[in-house]
Amino acid sequence: MDKGRDISAEVEVGPRRSGPPALPSKGDVPMRKNAIIVTVVSFVVFLVGYVPQYAKVNRLDGELRQARLGNNSAELRDLVGLAYVQANQKNYGIAAGITARFFNRVREVANQTPDANSKKTYEDLLVTRDKVTAALAKGDAGVMTDLQDLFMKTRRATGASAEQ
Repeated sequence: MDKGRDISAEVEVGPRRSGPPALPSKGDVPMRKNAIIVTVVSFVVFLVGYVPQYAKVNRLDGELRQARLGNNSAELRDLVGLAYVQANQKNYGIAAGITARFFNRVREVANQTPDANSKKTYEDLLVTRDKVTAALAKGDAGVMTDLQDLFMKTRRATGASAEQ
């Protein structure tokens, strides 16, 4: 190369285009269609995987709710039954502690219950709280009738038959 030579004259410059931009070629249209099809298919595949799992989660959530309700009901029946047995054996101090746990648990279950009728049923069990607590504190044998009534009401409120 000569040092003094002008190289700009040797470079070929392509034709200049003026006017509106070129329209997409026929090769670009199938690419767009393929991209749309891939997007739609991906979305459908996502839904096919998601919907059954969503339904399964909802079903299992309902089963868990029912199991917890059954557990809460059984716990309330156990506590009031144990309080009754302890009071029947003249262990009024132990029975008082158990009834305190029972009434606290009834309050918790009532607050967790979304159904207004069930909540009212649980709250009705709390009506005898002061009477039973005072009678147990005094060691009054007459508390047995109140505990028996409370036991029967608890069984009805928790869905257990009273004859069992």
